[in-house]
Amino acid sequence: MKRFIRYLYEYEQGRRLRNVGFIKVEQGEDDCAVHIHGKGLHMKGEKKLQLYLFYEENDECIGVWQGTVDNVNPAINYRLYYTKEDVGIPENFMKINGMILESENGHKYAAVWDDMPVDVDRMRVWQQKPERVTIVEKLERMAREKDAEEEERAPEEAVIQKERNQPEMHRPVEEQNEQQEQMIMAEQIPMEEEQAVEEQDVKGQCPSCRFQCSKIQRNELARLPRCEWKLANNSFLLHGYYNYHHLALIDDGKGLRLGVPGIYHPQEAKAASAFGFAEFIPIQEIDLELTEDEGDESEQFGYWCRYVKGPRAF
Repeated sequence: MKRFIRYLYEYEQGRRLRNVGFIKVEQGEDDCAVHIHGKGLHMKGEKKLQLYLFYEENDECIGVWQGTVDNVNPAINYRLYYTKEDVGIPENFMKINGMILESENGHKYAAVWDDMPVDVDRMRVWQQKPERVTIVEKLERMAREKDAEEEERAPEEAVIQKERNQPEMHRPVEEQNEQQEQMIMAEQIPMEEEQAVEEQDVKGQCPSCRFQCSKIQRNELARLPRCEWKLANNSFLLHGYYNYHHLALIDDGKGLRLGVPGIYHPQEAKAASAFGFAEFIPIQEIDLELTEDEGDESEQFGYWCRYVKGPRAF
């Protein structure tokens, strides 16, 4: 573990103006925590800052967006935790040389790991180059990753199976009730969805009326219950997220789905199902505004989905 402290500076036209705080960095081989402490920021009524990690390449400052810091007033106390999966591509992890905060009006504050001058005003936001792999290669890679995950989960699943084999009278009442509710929901949801489709056919309504949808970033999965956080490292989810730069939350009024963007194909369906995303909803049934990088002109574009627990007002 590598630990160090750096000053946080206000920048204007690429030059440091004044010190507005400090950051503490705890950097490991695969993850890093950055504690940001600042005060006296000239926010001029603004309350939000965009947070970027950055590295330099060919004398160019390249920023990798990490999220939005809300309620800056004008002090900031914020903790950023990131891994190799959060910096664009894993190879960028060791290149990271600092962080940048940018206000809505473009005002910037930055801390630099090596404390050398950086032209933060000319920061270019990182974008992933399209990954050109065949479906077979992708399936083989996902299968390898899934095998590795199953090997890691094997001891834990053995304990869970042992608990399941215990008599029902030894299980907490709350656990039994939760399992009964899940079984009831599993039986009811397909029937209710089928009835909803039939009603739409009768009324002549658009199928997309069934859903309320919103785009989210991968780090926003932390707003779901803790039991769903493991999905942030799901290999299939990561592949779709880095190809189309977003995920989707899809609410049909009865349950909440997490959607991973992708193209429908029978082979892709097998991979999606293996990683827990067995349902595919075409984009034609979902009311979402997508940028050019977030979508695909193919008629087979849509979202691979699974039900998740969580608040519907996201």
